[in-house]
Amino acid sequence: MPKFKTTTDRTPDPFTPSEQHLIQGAFQRSADYAYYADFVEFLFLTGARPSEAIALDWEHISNERHIITFCQAVVEGVRKDTKTHQIRRFPINSQLMALFERIAEKADPTTTTVFPGPKGSLIDQHNFASRAWRKTLQPLPIRYRSPYSMRHTFITNCLEKGIGVPQVASWVGNSPKTIWQHYAGVICVQDVPTFE
Repeated sequence: MPKFKTTTDRTPDPFTPSEQHLIQGAFQRSADYAYYADFVEFLFLTGARPSEAIALDWEHISNERHIITFCQAVVEGVRKDTKTHQIRRFPINSQLMALFERIAEKADPTTTTVFPGPKGSLIDQHNFASRAWRKTLQPLPIRYRSPYSMRHTFITNCLEKGIGVPQVASWVGNSPKTIWQHYAGVICVQDVPTFE
């Protein structure tokens, strides 16, 4: 009898479009955590690792704001290389452009960080996940998943829209092999065609 792998925390578990909409709306309306709404939107729009988004500085966004350069991550409050130790570039679409313009309008001109924490320092990823994320999702009619599932959601959405695996891998800082191994079974199953 063949054995089947069980689902683990590392198995991609993306949010549906309606769940994503509920989450973003909940952050925007939150009395306590609306501060993180732009951060959450960015993670859904880019599939960036939360540690990379926390490390993003304005200088990592091109002057014309057409490219984001991911070159750092913040792990336990310390800036380091990205997980893969590779610099990668991510194209800015119209949704990201609008997000950056909105953030820039209200940003503290003395900070270099695109997504500073509530007190101006770096976002504490553990506190965000255990407090803001968990408490904002708790009343929603969705099954709980970690913030990392925003990355899974972006990757899955790209694959379902027909974007090639090498391109998606390049955007999110994975190898094509990793994308195939982890996401091939997650994207929507299409009907088997009939043959004549």
